[in-house]
Amino acid sequence: MKTIVKAFRQRHLRGPWHPVSPRVGHVFRLIIRLFTYALTGALAVAGAAKLLLESNAGPDTEEIDLVSIFEGKTLVSSADPFYGGKILGMFSGTLLDLRKATPGPTGVDLDLAVCFGGVSLVVPEGWRVRSEVSFMLGGFSDVTKTTADPDVPTVRLRGFVFAGGVQATTRSPMEVVR
Repeated sequence: MKTIVKAFRQRHLRGPWHPVSPRVGHVFRLIIRLFTYALTGALAVAGAAKLLLESNAGPDTEEIDLVSIFEGKTLVSSADPFYGGKILGMFSGTLLDLRKATPGPTGVDLDLAVCFGGVSLVVPEGWRVRSEVSFMLGGFSDVTKTTADPDVPTVRLRGFVFAGGVQATTRSPMEVVR
């Protein structure tokens, strides 16, 4: 009987500050369970979107609607003029090369919706890239060389990125590998 009382005291009478408190274990399990539900939900939504959505983006398309789900997509645009468009990426990577494109008179506007993926944007030297994207567990990297000239073409990025990233550069990642 003394061992049962001793075991009860050791297990249940510890304060919440104790490193192996049962409360900490419950909270940790709850967080893991919520993360698992969120990831499962995101995978289900991505699977449904893959079946329902279709990409409308080609080399000469002036306004793209690029959908990339569970795959990688590469688009080298040569549109004249190129106004921008939308990019949806879930569990994927997207490469958009604008070095052969001519920007529209107001610049290029891209709306991004990225979840567990990334977007690489390749622009000609001298173009300006402005990011107004909301990031959660992700980030933006701009390694372009921009001049101080106010008349250079501007690429404006809007939207959101969750658990992913956006990179703007003047050289394609494929060229760096070669």
